[in-house]
Amino acid sequence: MSSDDGPVLVAFDGSAESEAAVRTAVALFGGCRLIVVTVWEPGLAAAMTSAAGTAHRAPSAAMAASVGRVERDHVATVARAGAELAQQLGAVAEPIAVTDHADVAGAIASEADRHDARAVAIGSRGLGRVRAPLLGSTSQALLRHTGRPVLVVRAPT
Repeated sequence: MSSDDGPVLVAFDGSAESEAAVRTAVALFGGCRLIVVTVWEPGLAAAMTSAAGTAHRAPSAAMAASVGRVERDHVATVARAGAELAQQLGAVAEPIAVTDHADVAGAIASEADRHDARAVAIGSRGLGRVRAPLLGSTSQALLRHTGRPVLVVRAPT
């Protein structure tokens, strides 16, 4: 399991909730290194386009490769923004971008294991009892995927 001197992993997607997770992790674990992880599901942009009804045919191989590059660049930029926020708050932080996972909670748990994280911090959007089962809850799924302590943080209202 996690060691007492391991880093704290913070899941970051650029939302107010994930920013609150970074701020809380720095406040609670200020003396340890933070690993800021952003996970992007492969093909999510294409799926969102299809769901919106704007895609009428399958993208070409060149278009798919281009979308893949844009997705990878975006996830790296978001991870860096989370690490920069932590650094501005006085923490030592390293960004990690994960683009090859279809299961966000599983990817976060895998990164926590890979870095032997002492804890995982994640923001919660508080979808409620009706929307959470329909849309899923990354924080709930993370609790099922890891035996590490998980800190679920709500954004200030």
